Amino acid sequence: MSQISNSFKVGAVVLLAIGAFFVGLTLIGGKSFSHGGSYVVSAVFDDATGLGIRTRVQVAGIVIGTVEKVELDEAAARARIFIRIEKKFALHRDAAITKRSESILGDFLLDVKPGSPNEPLLVDGDEIKNVIRQPGVNEIFTSMGHIADDIQEVTRSLRKVLGSDEGQQNLKSIVEGLAAITKRVERIVDSSGEKLDDTIENFRDFSGDLRNMSSGQQQNVAQILANTRDATAEARDILKSIQGMVGTPGKGEVNDTVKSIKSNLEKLDKTLANVESVTDKINRGEGTIGHLINDDTLAKNLDKATTSISNLLGRGSQMQIEVSTRTEIFAGVLTPQSTPQASNVAYNPWAKNYFSLRLIPRPDKWYGFEIVDDPRGVTKLVQVQNTVLGVASNNPYYPANLQQITTTRDLKYSVYLAKRFGFISARFGIIESSGGFGVKFHLFNDDLVISSDVFEFANPLKDHPRMKLYADYRFLGHLMLTAGVDDVFNKPIEDPTSPSRIISGRDYFIGGGIFFNEEDIKSFLSALPLVSKL
Repeated sequence: MSQISNSFKVGAVVLLAIGAFFVGLTLIGGKSFSHGGSYVVSAVFDDATGLGIRTRVQVAGIVIGTVEKVELDEAAARARIFIRIEKKFALHRDAAITKRSESILGDFLLDVKPGSPNEPLLVDGDEIKNVIRQPGVNEIFTSMGHIADDIQEVTRSLRKVLGSDEGQQNLKSIVEGLAAITKRVERIVDSSGEKLDDTIENFRDFSGDLRNMSSGQQQNVAQILANTRDATAEARDILKSIQGMVGTPGKGEVNDTVKSIKSNLEKLDKTLANVESVTDKINRGEGTIGHLINDDTLAKNLDKATTSISNLLGRGSQMQIEVSTRTEIFAGVLTPQSTPQASNVAYNPWAKNYFSLRLIPRPDKWYGFEIVDDPRGVTKLVQVQNTVLGVASNNPYYPANLQQITTTRDLKYSVYLAKRFGFISARFGIIESSGGFGVKFHLFNDDLVISSDVFEFANPLKDHPRMKLYADYRFLGHLMLTAGVDDVFNKPIEDPTSPSRIISGRDYFIGGGIFFNEEDIKSFLSALPLVSKL
């Protein structure tokens, strides 16, 4: 009875110490928005995707509050977001709020414009009416799909007109005609260029002769007139070439080419008219394509389906990652009642190490993976049956049946699913290489988490399942302290070689750790090139 009383007193003292320790840490902890120093306002959003408890609310990049609660307004079928704001930040009646993506991983935050100072202040329980909506990715892709359908329909019509044998022949005729015209004009310019140069030179000489006519240069004037006659004849030849290019009825190869070009241009006009007619029908909603483009029922149904699938499986764009590692130091037997050798009962604790990875697709659901280095190792009960030529042995040094207990220092692992309901969350799966489940209580804006895990239900060496009670306190954004008791219901068993250690059963521990989220990991990875350059 005295031993039970002493154990109870020791346990009570330890629990009181842990409670005082966490109360002290809470009082000196990081920044939080207390109810006395803050007020709550709400806003209604069409889509609350990516918004969860403790989502940041900021003005000009400065955090002024956090999201406290997200609920469905059943009357309006919209999401109502409750935001707790520090009292030193004032919001006015014309304040505006918008949801903004913070990174490519799907993080969101709320940007607030405080409003005009001459407007009334918002008080506890008021609503921000001005909610600025930004287009979502689904709407952008839907619009791009409509544009792509229009372009595809136009190209399909052009392919029908120009992709046939007749269309290809018409295009070929047009190109050949233009090529012939170009060559003809080029030949005319080349052949007439030198003559035009001579004509210009003759006119220059003629002007000089006119200037000297008063001096009696009649012979020169006659020569000028002769040159002018030659130039006129050459100009007549040029005009005939141009007339042949324009075309005379029934004459000239170029004339047929011009007629072919005119015919093909008429066909092209008809094609453009057909394309215009098709686009007009699409705009009026006629036909299958017009119905799909002008009636958004199909788009809404697809949007609802993708939203349902995303809610069921969790959206990859919202996926958050948390990596943590912590160490638990076991107290062991601190004050043994009797010992044959003082050196064997010295304080000699064991350290238990965890490396954890959490994948969080939504704030209320996550998947966990852990690797555990347990100093107690993995203990197994082995039944050995000895026989000699099929006959059980009667030798006392070689018993027929032998039980062996083996302990190996192997890594354990945990793989589990977790779901949160308000301030309570539950997990189940593989816990430390055996089936189990656990419950957590999230307090003080998730800074303090009290947990209970139950596992090892079928261990033949234990009278009861293994139950672990512990509390984690997070502070400074990355650090964590932990304390608790392991294997609560089983009697402590000391290590025969080191009596200060407990190899099975109830033991107390205290420890700490560090954790990072995906923002810290991205910052670390982006800094690696700079470190390598240094």
